[in-house]
Amino acid sequence: MNPSFYISIRYFFYKKKTNLVNIIVFLSILSIGVSTFSLSTILFVFSGLENLNKKFYQIHYPDITISYSNEKNFFIDDNVIKIIKSIRGIRAVSKTMEKKVFFHYNNHEYFLLLKGVDIEYGKVMKQFRKINLKKNNRFDFLNIYVGWSYVRSYFPILSHVINMNMPLQMFIVDSNKNTLSSFFMKKKVSIRGFFHFSPKMDRKYLFCDLYDLQDTMKKKVFHTLEIKIHKNVNMYNLKHLLVKKLGSKFNIITRVEREDIFYKVMNTEKIFIYFLFILMTLITGFNLFSAICILQLDKIKELFALWSMGFSLYRIKIIFFYMGLMITIFGCLSGFFFSYILSFIQEKYKIFKIAKKIPFPVKITLKDSYMVICIILIIGSIISFYSLRKISNMIYYSK
Repeated sequence: MNPSFYISIRYFFYKKKTNLVNIIVFLSILSIGVSTFSLSTILFVFSGLENLNKKFYQIHYPDITISYSNEKNFFIDDNVIKIIKSIRGIRAVSKTMEKKVFFHYNNHEYFLLLKGVDIEYGKVMKQFRKINLKKNNRFDFLNIYVGWSYVRSYFPILSHVINMNMPLQMFIVDSNKNTLSSFFMKKKVSIRGFFHFSPKMDRKYLFCDLYDLQDTMKKKVFHTLEIKIHKNVNMYNLKHLLVKKLGSKFNIITRVEREDIFYKVMNTEKIFIYFLFILMTLITGFNLFSAICILQLDKIKELFALWSMGFSLYRIKIIFFYMGLMITIFGCLSGFFFSYILSFIQEKYKIFKIAKKIPFPVKITLKDSYMVICIILIIGSIISFYSLRKISNMIYYSK
């Protein structure tokens, strides 16, 4: 074993001459541990938020969305679908169309989006589920599905409509019409059943069969193609291939591109967190600096004896550099230990909650762990190295 390293271990673990030195060393370990705990816990929370956001986009958005760059244009036939399905990696393609609608009932207006989807939509969005109350559609009516989670809050009249078997009047906004009389299309609707997607989608949308909506609009067209891809397929490469085959007149958006804005905000905040905690660790590093200096004073006679026996000044300095690293490592490990325990408990038992039902998101990642370890060890090494500058003067004046 390296003599300098062996001596530093003995100096670190054996009891010091005065109890004050023990207290100062303990406080320096504690300050580094608190810095490590704070930084790692906050980074784990950020990773949890990113993971929560990723799941949110996976639930609410398809892998790839294709529409015309000019919003006034529509898909008229299935030629584009044939081209898309010929590409390897495509799992399912769904035709969809959205229209703004509103109901007027008892001096209350209900503004929502009506989304017409085909039978492939359930394959593209796996969270989407429909519950049929009626086996057959009512002719001359637009048969719709209502969000299960928000039936009562948004539609106090629906229970009456379903129970009394009475139609509901709905106005559909058709922005392509030139005259005001045809801008709003009046249609009787029948509640065929309920759908469950997610609380956000249940509240925002009504769903219906795409072909029913096309019959209502008297146009065999659709607005958007929503695509599900296989798990192992690279989304960016597939988008590049779609752009190459379909051309520039189509607007092709991936789910990851929708997430980019959120990730940019999160990364900016992470940079600020790193800067803030590096500054905090530097401030708490004064405890480490003072601890090493006091350890040098506590061991000044031993240092002079080592120097007299032929120990070089460099090897004496390395002893206290090792001690500074040990203080940093013990503080870092203790902070990580408590951070991991707290994060693990929160991840498993969901103790802390943002609201009554939403648990605080936490995710332990190796990337965040490596970043925290690197930051703490680099700062600890710099402070430990800087604290060795006056050892030669201390030995000289102790003669």
